[in-house]
Amino acid sequence: MSGGQSMLFVLVGVVAAVSALYAVLTRQILRSIMSLGAFLTAVAVEFYVLAADFVSVVQIFVYVGGVVVLMLFALMLSASGERHPLAGADRPGLGAVLAYLVGGGLVVASLGAGLPEPGKAPAQTVDLLGRSFLGGQLFAFELMGVVLLAAVVAALVVARGERQ
Repeated sequence: MSGGQSMLFVLVGVVAAVSALYAVLTRQILRSIMSLGAFLTAVAVEFYVLAADFVSVVQIFVYVGGVVVLMLFALMLSASGERHPLAGADRPGLGAVLAYLVGGGLVVASLGAGLPEPGKAPAQTVDLLGRSFLGGQLFAFELMGVVLLAAVVAALVVARGERQ
């Protein structure tokens, strides 16, 4: 990586760490979900800087576009105006400390794993992955979409049943 890429990598890493910490420490669920979205977007930028374009796009589509939107959807469906019993927990920083301990353990483990140099991925990786998804694995790929659609419809039915 060049000097500018290294600087961007570190800067986006700091943004990711701050937004992850805010997601864990805030007591307002909407702000927590939005900072989780910021964290996941920062991770996608990190993948892009490391020349993993496909993983970066999948990160945006699946996690930011899927998981965060699903969490917001669930929040809108379940908003009853009542405060959750665990919202005023006495140790709000315990989750953050545990998350960063696990993250530090993963960093130590990955440094000892002998990973390849960033940006040295074969050029045909995305092509082979796309052919696999739309070739031999097409049925499983489509089945996954049907299962996710059924889960969303079931959530709507359950939410509508509770309101009536």
